[in-house]
Amino acid sequence: MKIEDLEELVTKGYLDQRISELEGLILSAINPQKDFLTPKEFSARTGIQYSSVIYKCTKGKLKAIQESPNSSWFIDASEIERFRKQADENINEPFKN
Repeated sequence: MKIEDLEELVTKGYLDQRISELEGLILSAINPQKDFLTPKEFSARTGIQYSSVIYKCTKGKLKAIQESPNSSWFIDASEIERFRKQADENINEPFKN
């Protein structure tokens, strides 16, 4: 089997997603008390404006749940690590138009 054959079976994106999920599980195991963050907590940890966090929740760009339409959002704690990883990737990639 050649590398080209493996690329057809597993993509980098798929592996990155699985790694992110595993990192989230590890984070949860280290700190089981905090599986979810409020939008304010997520905002404070990432520096993203509170209103942008809410927007990302409503658009499904963050792994978050809301029990009813006007209730608070709960953001999966693993999103912090995904956000950091995504930011690192953006820093390492050259600017694209």
